[in-house]
Amino acid sequence: MAVAPDRLWRHFTRVADAPIVIERGEGCYIWDTEGKQYLDALAALYCVNIGYGPWPEIAEAAREQLERLPFFTNWVGFATPPALELVDKLSELVPIDVGRVFLVSGGSEAIEASLKVARQYHRLRGEPTRYKFVTRRSAYHGTTMGALSINGSPGLRSQFEPLLPGCVRVPMPYRYRCPYCSDRPECTLQCADEFDATIRAEDPLTVAAVILEPMQNSAGSIAPPPGYFQRVREICDEHGVLLVADEVICGFGRLGEWFGSIKYGIEPDMMTMAKALTSAYAPLGALVASEKVAEPFFREASSSFLHGITFGGHPLSCAIALANIDVFERGDLLGHVRSHTDEFRAAFDRLGDEHPLVGDVRGDGFFYSLELVKDKETKATFTPAERDDVKSFITLGARERGVYLRVDDRAETAVQFSPPLVAGRAQLDEYLGVLRPVLDETYDRYVANGS
Repeated sequence: MAVAPDRLWRHFTRVADAPIVIERGEGCYIWDTEGKQYLDALAALYCVNIGYGPWPEIAEAAREQLERLPFFTNWVGFATPPALELVDKLSELVPIDVGRVFLVSGGSEAIEASLKVARQYHRLRGEPTRYKFVTRRSAYHGTTMGALSINGSPGLRSQFEPLLPGCVRVPMPYRYRCPYCSDRPECTLQCADEFDATIRAEDPLTVAAVILEPMQNSAGSIAPPPGYFQRVREICDEHGVLLVADEVICGFGRLGEWFGSIKYGIEPDMMTMAKALTSAYAPLGALVASEKVAEPFFREASSSFLHGITFGGHPLSCAIALANIDVFERGDLLGHVRSHTDEFRAAFDRLGDEHPLVGDVRGDGFFYSLELVKDKETKATFTPAERDDVKSFITLGARERGVYLRVDDRAETAVQFSPPLVAGRAQLDEYLGVLRPVLDETYDRYVANGS
């Protein structure tokens, strides 16, 4: 028997929001219990990258693993064949010299593991004063207490403070509203230089790691300018600080490569991943540490990393992850994303040129955001109260027309498109066919009529 909807404590949900119960999915579409169909323009939460199938090979991999070994732990010296096989596969895909892979249950746990590894790494190397972390404003890295501490959204942190000490933030490479160079023909990389200034101000010997998404989701598909990550890498090397790439959203094809680090030429010391590692068919996350980072932990036979998650590396999840990666490879989903990138971007650029509400178009691959403004000339934005209304109006308007999408308002208001990687031109046209009239109605209601 299903739990009564009013007893389910839903995540990030206002009390007033009525529940929508999704019971079925296929391809790029989901259906609720009332039989209404929706185009999933967000891959659930940037994670159902292979779509909703059907993929009988994933069901078969799960069935075989359940029959053979439903669960055993990775603690105190044990491992399971799917975990070992998955670690080997990930080592082939990531763009770093892998030392070790630490398996967890999801993205926040992967970030938590990276924070602990960074701190213990420096202690093992004789620098116990390094405990601080540098991230970017507005950036989302999870909601467990450690991950929340480095989170760049004040509204998410405020109810749970005080959090971990020593978490500082620098500006993001927000070209559209950059305080340094938005009025110049090209980026000056001063946003990257802020890492150097911040680390120096905090004292380099107190800073453990810099943690960044290749393309930042929160604030709306914030992509790095050319040379940005290379400059950040130089700064980290100069100060002995680790560089962590948070690939929880960018990983597994979202940008047309296995990882955003490959797309942008990032050379991280650690990578976190989850979500599309299994295309969300089962909970799983991972922290990949370079040989440099892993070496101090394995220098002495009696050493250990003092951290563990009961379900980390769950054999069922690992078996599903392997089958998921096989679907990627056999279906050439990375090639599929790359083959549609230019036409997707062109379609969004046309909408941006034509519509008075769209101030900026950002993104790449299958990950785009349209920042909404009141006035394109002045870039005038919405007040906080207006943002709440606009977000609700667009989300509900699209939902009524059969499209599930997200309006991100953790910085300015941005409508997002991040569909399953099996989507094509037909799904893009369906999305735009709904979004255009919804934006028209939004403009008339909140801008033209001044309400």
